[in-house]
Amino acid sequence: MKPTFPIISSARGESFDGGKRKSRRSPVTDYNYHSVAFEESSARYASARARSFWNITGDYLKNEARHDFWAEAVLWAVLTLTASLPLISDAHAVIEFIRAIGSY
Repeated sequence: MKPTFPIISSARGESFDGGKRKSRRSPVTDYNYHSVAFEESSARYASARARSFWNITGDYLKNEARHDFWAEAVLWAVLTLTASLPLISDAHAVIEFIRAIGSY
């Protein structure tokens, strides 16, 4: 795990901002830090075999998405109907308005 170091304060920038930036200083970064590669791990959960996007999608659709499909389809239909009825009514009102002002 990467070690954390305390914040080092310098008097260089404090003369311009009056000490207001003391709480916004960033911690010192260890630029020589190297992360551990999982290929070298012997743990069971860190496998080197990568699954393709299509395999992940197929597993999701086979196992999880099937259970929620009909509930989501009904919800989508209700939301679409709820959103489309006022739009149809507004279109009818605009057509009637154009027909009313066109007769003058």
